[in-house]
Amino acid sequence: MRDQYIQNPCETMATAYWKDAHFKKPEGIAITLENNNHLRDNVSASGTRYFRLMHDMAQVRASLLPEGYSFRAADLPKDAACIADIINRCYDGYAQTEASVLSWTHYPVFNNDLWVFVWDTVHDVPAALGIADFDADIKEGSLEWIQVLLDYRGHGLGEAVVLELLNRLASCADFVTVSGEVDNHTSPERLYRKCGFTGSAVWVVTR
Repeated sequence: MRDQYIQNPCETMATAYWKDAHFKKPEGIAITLENNNHLRDNVSASGTRYFRLMHDMAQVRASLLPEGYSFRAADLPKDAACIADIINRCYDGYAQTEASVLSWTHYPVFNNDLWVFVWDTVHDVPAALGIADFDADIKEGSLEWIQVLLDYRGHGLGEAVVLELLNRLASCADFVTVSGEVDNHTSPERLYRKCGFTGSAVWVVTR
């Protein structure tokens, strides 16, 4: 499975490789690769569809921010509550806590250099956030949390933080993966493709 995943990560697993061993799939959940019209017609309608894309790291553009913004490394554990607040403000129904954010720092793929704010230097407040993981075993980077607060959307901050994370992973990762909801109103797939991610895999989660 390891070699198969490295050759074709997006169609082999619905999540980053390390998660398969670290997390147990909840009972009553089915996760299926949408790879034919029969499945699309009969399963996708009742499930949630997630795209899965990969960047081969052959070419990564520089990350550029508009004037008045800068990248700032997360200061953990000090910034954990702020990170939870940003995530909760960007996603309906989320209730992350300071404790849950800090628990992520105990994962084997944690790298503090891959937790990055986009900071509004004029008002001295966070505007966006990006969190990535790095699996040294197979040299996979994975983008886990990419958020831009509502008042700051439309200014290229999401693209900038994705490219910044890719550049930080460039020296160590052979490839980087990302996933997200196909039907999310913020169109995250479009953002990742703009940053160089490719692929056509869609996984369907049904309950």
